[in-house]
Amino acid sequence: MAVSQRKPGDSNPNDQILIARTDRPGTDHLQYVWVLVCARRNPGGAICGHRYGANGSDFHIRKCPSCQGGATGLGIEGLL
Repeated sequence: MAVSQRKPGDSNPNDQILIARTDRPGTDHLQYVWVLVCARRNPGGAICGHRYGANGSDFHIRKCPSCQGGATGLGIEGLL
């Protein structure tokens, strides 16, 4: 089985940053939930800051569900 090369602090082209990998199973095959935070700035200059969960396998294409119209994130209740 391949080991992820992702690590907390990694970001994608949509300004989503990985905060932590959890031990909670994700919804994709052999994936775990990663906690992401949106670092996109709004027109006024403030950072969105929305936190949500995602499978590690789709991190590279994730968009914020709050400010970019991305898919609803996986639950992170009890993780933060």
